[in-house]
Amino acid sequence: MEHYSAADMADILHRAAMLYMASNLPTDYGTGDMYTSVEVHMLRYIIDHPGRTVTDLSQDWDKTKAAISQMMKRLEEKELIVRRESPDSRKKRLYFATAKGEQLNKQHIRYDDRVFGKTLELLGETCSQEEIAVCFHVLEEYTRARRKKHYRSEQP
Repeated sequence: MEHYSAADMADILHRAAMLYMASNLPTDYGTGDMYTSVEVHMLRYIIDHPGRTVTDLSQDWDKTKAAISQMMKRLEEKELIVRRESPDSRKKRLYFATAKGEQLNKQHIRYDDRVFGKTLELLGETCSQEEIAVCFHVLEEYTRARRKKHYRSEQP
């Protein structure tokens, strides 16, 4: 196993993130409509965390409220989510997936299983399954650590 400096690790993570974000071209995930990976992953997050607000999502995704609001507007226009008034506040809006959003999410998961699965197969040629699992565990913990750094507290 190689030894990496903090700067080496930051560079590797940056290159991986840039490669991933460069793939954010609109894709047909099997529904006949085109969506970006950011849209489908935000949709999945809303499905996994129903009733989140713009403020919640901005903290969860480390994005500005304005950026999240724009994303929510696009997802609403595409009829993938709906917003509802919170029972405890008329100003607070909660976001939920629609039936169309649920269907897209199912197609997106199938797509990722197939397409990302091929990448994992290639990775398996040089890394063990245990190494791959550790990598993703570390990435999850990295995300939590970044939130602590930015928000000084753990986010749900």
